[in-house]
Amino acid sequence: ITPDEYVSRLGADAVRVYLMFIGPWEQGGEWDDRGINGISRWLNRVWALALDGYTPSSEDASQTKELRHIIHKTIKKVSEDLERFHFNTMIAALMEFTNYLGKAREEGAVASDAFGEAIDSLMLMLAPSTPHLAEELWERTGHPYSIHSQAFPCWDEALAAEERVTLVIQVNGKVRDKVEVPVTISEDEARELALGREKIRAYLDDKKVNKVIYVPRRLVN
Repeated sequence: ITPDEYVSRLGADAVRVYLMFIGPWEQGGEWDDRGINGISRWLNRVWALALDGYTPSSEDASQTKELRHIIHKTIKKVSEDLERFHFNTMIAALMEFTNYLGKAREEGAVASDAFGEAIDSLMLMLAPSTPHLAEELWERTGHPYSIHSQAFPCWDEALAAEERVTLVIQVNGKVRDKVEVPVTISEDEARELALGREKIRAYLDDKKVNKVIYVPRRLVN
């Protein structure tokens, strides 16, 4: 399919990102007009996020902390995906990041400097995929020329690390419950939590538990 029509209507960056997104880079994917329109709408949301400004209505330290975690988690994911040519999952991570920032902007509870850091990080992470859009936004947000001579953002491993994980609880190998737990949970704490869950007690029906298999931070069976 000749891309000229789509480039003239949606821009070269939208076409480039869609080609990166439709499937694993080495395998390609099915072209779908509806899909590229979705990419265009996402890039328009990025544009609005970067240029509409942000003034917090209140500041919540816990939400600001979570935002910084999401920033560094996304930088790590995007950096690793770039190295591996996993462009489709890289774009998916940036879309998820954009959605998160949109909600944070609406709620207005994160600190303005943290939100600014997030927007700068988003533009820098987008630069390899949307060079024209990123350059324009970089200039319009008051940064020196050029975004393509800036260092790619680095992540802090401590900030990127998850503080909570989803613990899957099985009975006889079948998933019966899931629960969010601190990443520091011990085996004894996980076992006690699992056996105390109402859903799990219903399956045990006062039977004796002969064996418990524990996979750290992932599973109690």
